[in-house]
Amino acid sequence: MRNVLRFILRYRLILLLLTFQFGGLALTYRDSPMHTSMYWSSVLENQAKWNATRDNWKGYFNLAESNQSLQKENTRLRQLLSQPGIRSLNAVDSNQFEWLSAEVIYSTSQLLNNVLILNRGSKDGIAVGQGVLSSEGVLGVVSQASPHFAKIISLLHSESRISGVTMRSGHFGTVVWHGGAANELEFEDIPLDAQMQIGDTVVTDARSAIFPEGWPIGWVIAVESDSSSYTQSATLKMWGGVSRQQAAYVVKNTLMDEQQSLLAP
Repeated sequence: MRNVLRFILRYRLILLLLTFQFGGLALTYRDSPMHTSMYWSSVLENQAKWNATRDNWKGYFNLAESNQSLQKENTRLRQLLSQPGIRSLNAVDSNQFEWLSAEVIYSTSQLLNNVLILNRGSKDGIAVGQGVLSSEGVLGVVSQASPHFAKIISLLHSESRISGVTMRSGHFGTVVWHGGAANELEFEDIPLDAQMQIGDTVVTDARSAIFPEGWPIGWVIAVESDSSSYTQSATLKMWGGVSRQQAAYVVKNTLMDEQQSLLAP
């Protein structure tokens, strides 16, 4: 305590000067609009710089998570390319599908007819009927396109009908959604001899003129047989999800007209 008093006494003039100086500045900035404006401009500028620095560091530390996601996607694509029985040779050899990157900027999942909105539109080459994929699975089909945006009927829509095939047995079926959980789908019209099993993976198949072959849709979590119609159905857990902002790919089948003309009666 004695040292503190000795310090105050020794530097009393400097301390008094600093007190008057800060007091005068406080009164000036309080009563002068010009100085008040300068003060808050300086505060906001420094705060903006701090926020920018903080966001840059956050983005840097999130790179690991982003890189892991990209590595998983690249690994899956390389695996598909190395399995001729899964990928479509025609799609690779003749560039059957054209790809356009986009981003989901709006989505719903709690309704009976859920939709997505993409930040790309007709000016970017998007048209009605094109398929939309994420890095993890199928998202839906383009239903409307304005110059700068596109509306997507998601898998979670009562009118959605996606052709699928089981990777293990190669049997075809139709993927639909009747409501309920936002991450579960129904795989219907499967023949009894398919012998669906829990854990079977369902992917897009070559019959579809909308999606490339072999893109993940979901995996089986329940199976139910109907002996009267000699069919069975399965409940699928979706790969990925549609109820979040995420990167997307819009795919255009350049051979769609030719492919569909062979299916016409």
